[in-house]
Amino acid sequence: MKELYLIQTPYIFMGIQGDPTQTPFSILGVPFASTNSFRGGSRFAPLAVRIASQSLEAYSFRAGVDLESNPPYDEGDVAVTHGSAETTLRNLAAVTEELVKARRVPAVIGGDHTITYGVIEGLVRAGIKPCLLIFDAHLDFRHEYLGYKWSHACVTRRISELIGAQNILVVGVRAVSSRELRDAKSLELNYIPMITILRSTLRSVSSRISKSLERCPYIYVSVDMDALDPAYAPGVATPEPEEMTPTQLLNLLHASTDERVVGFDVVEVDPQTDNSHITSFLAARIMMEIMSYLIASRR
Repeated sequence: MKELYLIQTPYIFMGIQGDPTQTPFSILGVPFASTNSFRGGSRFAPLAVRIASQSLEAYSFRAGVDLESNPPYDEGDVAVTHGSAETTLRNLAAVTEELVKARRVPAVIGGDHTITYGVIEGLVRAGIKPCLLIFDAHLDFRHEYLGYKWSHACVTRRISELIGAQNILVVGVRAVSSRELRDAKSLELNYIPMITILRSTLRSVSSRISKSLERCPYIYVSVDMDALDPAYAPGVATPEPEEMTPTQLLNLLHASTDERVVGFDVVEVDPQTDNSHITSFLAARIMMEIMSYLIASRR
């Protein structure tokens, strides 16, 4: 069934096709960027991140895992309909549902952040209602943006309608509208502003994340690359200054990733504005590290 919605690509993640009977991870590209409100090049990200991943060493010092010995299986790209988030999300949900029912762990390369909704919908259809841990400079909690409810600026709001705002935690927030903030507070959305992280220790922030997620039987992780300061990730759809460093992000991911994680995505890389492919390389490293953390947590 999923083959109806998948397109094989000339490049595979890490340059090594994994054995699906040996690895739980399924790489999915979603080359969709029709809802981006500023830069629209993230439809090229699945290709750019795959190419970047082929030059990176696969050993994780944090996890003590060599991903090269058991690389992920690259499923290809989900068929998208440019200009139609609804059709694209429907295709992505169908693929995700089938993968999860087959005990696969989707590792998704966006695309704009709207694609996270399709993965969550697929998980819910498969009988898994996860909590959602998002690293993002934005809340993305608008009811609609420019009259469109499927904009990437609304993705957290749409997902809250599936799983409940209380089951979502957004980390690294520093760009919101006052209306978003009022709605987030009234609906009990959990968030940790970037200013709080800068004034705190890694241990205290990690503890706050763990406490927010302690009651969750399943967790899905979404990394919007604009969570990072543009100095480290210049090629993103909507850059927002004030730092989160790669080290902070990877340390928080390492502290937050355990056997409850049922999938993850990395979104909003824009290769068209990515100087020297810095952001694509960083996105590929983040994906490799998360997979390594999951392997270590399941040992």
